[in-house]
Parts: sequence; C-alpha cells; structure tokens
Amino acid sequence: MTSTRIPVDFPDEEMRNQPDIAAAIARFRCSSTRGLLGGRGLTTTSLVAMADGPLRVLREVRDPVPASRVPREILDVLRSGKEPLLVRCSALVGPGERVWSVNQVVARADVPEPVRQCLTGGAPVGAALRSVGIAHSRTLMAVGRRPWPLGSGSAAFRAYVLWHAARPLAVVCETFNPEVVDAAYARSEVAG
Repeated sequence: MTSTRIPVDFPDEEMRNQPDIAAAIARFRCSSTRGLLGGRGLTTTSLVAMADGPLRVLREVRDPVPASRVPREILDVLRSGKEPLLVRCSALVGPGERVWSVNQVVARADVPEPVRQCLTGGAPVGAALRSVGIAHSRTLMAVGRRPWPLGSGSAAFRAYVLWHAARPLAVVCETFNPEVVDAAYARSEVAG
C-alpha cells in the first residue's frame, strides 16, 4: 500500500472565466490528453487503457469540510450555503504504485445515503453510481493546467459537475500525473 498523502487542493483561479471548454481542450499538444479531458465516459476506463493494467482507488475522506474552505464557484454550482460539505480526496494508483490521478469530490451533505456511499466510498465514483442504478451525467466546468499536487510541474486537469436529473450531486476535479498524461500545450500556445 502506498503512503501517498493526498492533499486537499481545490482548484480556484483555474475554474474562473472559462467560457470555451472546447478551446481549452484544443490547447493541449497530445491527442490522448485532449481525449481524456474532453471525454464524457468514465475517466477510470480511459486511464486503465493508458496504464495497460488495473488501477485502484487510494482514498482519504475528509468529512465534513466547512463551506468556507471551498471555492465560491463550487458552492454556487452545488447550490450550497454555509453548511459543511462532503469531501473525498483520492488517487488512482496503478502498476508499480504509480499515481495516475489525484481527485477531489465535493458534494452536498444532504444527498441520500446510497449517493453518499458512492461519493465517499472506495470505488471510482462514476462506476459506483452506475452499480447502484443512479443515473448521472457530467458537465465540464473547467479544463487546463495546474500544479501537480504530488510533485512539481504542471498537470492537466478537468473539473465537472455530476448531475442526477436536474440536481447537482457533486463537483469533481481530476488532476493527472504529468509523467503519464502529457500536460504540454501545442507549440502555437507556448509561443502565443
């Protein structure tokens, strides 16, 4: 078992003023990075294919977290006031104990218990929701680069809202290890 400490590191500045998600994705040099960031399916499935082996969830649940520690953009999306929020920090770990992604899930505390278990349990969130029959969809909020929380350098990230019908269940931020998911922008982006 890895001893990686997963930081609580909510994106803040990175999530502001991003009206064109497609343009943000197109900035990345690598087509597999663009596919991962823009994908509407389960992230874990894409990462397993890239890892060429199984991934497991290493999680640390910090439950509850005061609303004052969460960026306003996330509170607004969740339609949350000052009540504490559920937070799950996790990493997807693959062969050789390599960390593939660091993830934060922020959810309202008033979700039904089956949803709560999916959002804070030890399985990938999308697969857990599907396994208990909770239909959900995703809306991308932000895509870009941010500091890799377990080392140095810039990492590709995406943040999205998980919905059940018209109700927001959670905001998820996935930050991808730059050693395995290329975070470089296309040459024209670097020059411009």
